[in-house]
Amino acid sequence: MTTFDPPSGPSGPKACEAIANTMIGHFTTRLEVEAARRGGALSAAAIRELAESFLAEEAKRFQSVFRRSYDACSVTREAKQWESARRKPFDRILMKAFAPLFPPRQGDDGGKGVLSRRVIPGFNLAIDKMIGPMLYEQCQRKSQAILDRHRASSGGYDWERIHADPETHALTTDVLVVVAHYFSAFEHRRDWFLSLVNSHLAPAQPGSPDSTWQLTETSFAEMMRALFADVRAQVVARPAELRRRYGEHTVDTVAAFFRRLDQL
Repeated sequence: MTTFDPPSGPSGPKACEAIANTMIGHFTTRLEVEAARRGGALSAAAIRELAESFLAEEAKRFQSVFRRSYDACSVTREAKQWESARRKPFDRILMKAFAPLFPPRQGDDGGKGVLSRRVIPGFNLAIDKMIGPMLYEQCQRKSQAILDRHRASSGGYDWERIHADPETHALTTDVLVVVAHYFSAFEHRRDWFLSLVNSHLAPAQPGSPDSTWQLTETSFAEMMRALFADVRAQVVARPAELRRRYGEHTVDTVAAFFRRLDQL
C-alpha cells in the first residue's frame, strides 16, 4: 500500500491530493478485505459502518500527517505572499522603513515584533486607496526602473543601493506627503486605516503567536513613525527646501500629522 510522507512528498494542492488518494486507497483495501470475509458483498449499512469505523481508527494515525501537510502549505502560501510583494517593488520599498518592527526572521530586517507580517495586505491596500490607483501604478513603474538600475550580478537586486538611491528617497517622500495630507482629519482617518487593515489581515496559522494580532492605535503610531522617519528628518533639517517643493500649507499639514502621532 502506498503511503504519503509529507517531508518527502509533494507540496501545495498536490499534497492534499496525495493525502486523499492515500486515505481512499486504505479504505478501498478495507472494503475489499471485508467483502471477501463476508462472501463477496457488502450492504449499504455495512459500508456505512465500515466508513465510520475507518474514520475513527485512522483519525489519530493521520493527524500528524494532516498537521505537517497544513504547515507545509502555510509556508508555501507565505512564501507566495512575499513573492507577490517582490513583484510590487514600490510596496517593498515602502515597507523597508517599518520592517524592523516585524518579529525577527532569517533573511529579513525584522526585530522588535511590534507588527505582524499579517499587516502587509491591508497596508498595501490602504496606500493604494490613499494615493489613488493611477499614482500607485506610476510608483510601481518608477520603482521597477530603480530596481533595474541596481540589478545584482546574481540576477537579484542590490536592495541596499536601491534604498540609498536619491530617486527612491524622492519617490517615497512625494508619496508620504500625500499620505500625511490624507490624515489631516486625523482621528477619522486613523480609525479608517485601523479598520481597513484589520479587515484585510493575512490568514494566520492556528496557534501561531500572531494568530489573534490586530493593529492598534499604539502599533499604528509606531508604524507611522517608522514609515515617516526620513520625511520627518527632512522637515527638521531642510524645511525651506520642502516648502519650496510642496508649499507652505502642505508642509504645515505634515508637521501637524507628526504632532498628532506624538500624542499617541
